[in-house]
Amino acid sequence: MVAIPSFWDERKLFVFVTLIIVAAVATLLEIDAARSGRQSLADEITTSIFAPIEGALSTASNAIGGEFSALANAGKAASENAQLRDKVHRLSADDDALHAAAVENADLRKLLALRGAYGANAVAADVVGYAPEAARKEITIDRGWRDGVKRDCVVVGGAGLVGHVIDAGPHEAHVLLIIDPTSSVPAYLQRSRSWGIVVGTSLHVKMKYIGQDKKIVAGDMVVTGQGQVYPGGISIGRVREIDRKDSALYQSAVLDTQIDFASLTHVLVLPLQ
Repeated sequence: MVAIPSFWDERKLFVFVTLIIVAAVATLLEIDAARSGRQSLADEITTSIFAPIEGALSTASNAIGGEFSALANAGKAASENAQLRDKVHRLSADDDALHAAAVENADLRKLLALRGAYGANAVAADVVGYAPEAARKEITIDRGWRDGVKRDCVVVGGAGLVGHVIDAGPHEAHVLLIIDPTSSVPAYLQRSRSWGIVVGTSLHVKMKYIGQDKKIVAGDMVVTGQGQVYPGGISIGRVREIDRKDSALYQSAVLDTQIDFASLTHVLVLPLQ
């Protein structure tokens, strides 16, 4: 008996033949693309499908890597910033110390020059006590009568007059500042040679008893006049403002002192005249 092929056998044969034809065509296309130097159809299809996927994966990978890198660098940057801040603080402290040393050296050079002018008997001293809130304006220095410091000795700083000694112990002495209300210093305006008396007001000093006929100009220098206690020519301060209505006969002037009493550290005690 002869076997009669079924419908399913015919379909299998058709599929098989079709696959052979497709494979042959694909092979011919591959050969043609290779000869002409082009991509094959299969490569183009593969590239068009998988290239966007690869690009997206690459972008995501780069983003994730960037986040990890940023997180890793953030800690390093914070550490470097902290180190830079510490360095800035150290440099600032060093700068402050150098500035303070420069100011102190300048004051000491001025005092050394004054000591040369007033002789070897002048006594250099350090300020060891000052209470700016106290009613009485005075400082304590670390030199006393054992060092030649006596009552009424005049005390100066590098820039001008400080005051005079009111009492002295063996190793320390108290100096009444010219800003104290009980202080009274004979003085004159250096430019016009006009005499007056400089008195303290606790906060500053004021020159009183200047004749109404005398011309006073802001910025005029006031110096000590020769007296029983004070030698002449020591700088006291400059005129800040003028009060011409002090009285019918006199006018007065508020002065800016040459000395900053709140930061005074070194003084020179002059020998008695």
